Amino acid sequence: MGEPSASTTPTKTIGLREFCEFNEQTFSRLRGTDKWTKNNFVSKSHEPPPPSSPLEISLVIEDQGEGEPCHWYLFVGRENEAGKVYQVTGDAEFMTYEPSNEPVDISLSPASFNMYNLAELTEQQARVVQQLAEQECPPKAPNRQAVVENCQGWTLRVIQKLGEMSIIPIAKYGMASSMLQPV
Repeated sequence: MGEPSASTTPTKTIGLREFCEFNEQTFSRLRGTDKWTKNNFVSKSHEPPPPSSPLEISLVIEDQGEGEPCHWYLFVGRENEAGKVYQVTGDAEFMTYEPSNEPVDISLSPASFNMYNLAELTEQQARVVQQLAEQECPPKAPNRQAVVENCQGWTLRVIQKLGEMSIIPIAKYGMASSMLQPV
């Protein structure tokens, strides 16, 4: 009988585990390990329930290119799943609020990025994040010389308000503000 072979057996990843069918039995293992464990499900047609991961809000800092400040936005989603993006985009003189209309898988972004977890959220808190982001005015300036803020400043303002409402730890505002780049 034996165990499945990673090179010949198709696997499905759910959270931190990989699952596969081999000789009409279901096996699982932690991602990045070699040892498969046989699962005792009633039949192979029953898939293991996906682990319930918490809803999280994260600060995403994305590279834009040499000489350009990084693009900042907020991401609300579960681990290894698509989620909602809250961001402002455009020229620093006239930015617009552009949330995602559909869930976004940010792991598919062509840009390199860093992601900083800010807090776990309830569904109700996630709605507050959306409302706050919608209400926060995007940066605007009459000309280039008058620009004092970009997407980083807007994101930081939203983080500060979420901290003041105790949705995220206020210390996360300090962490984020320490990474702010000159406009």
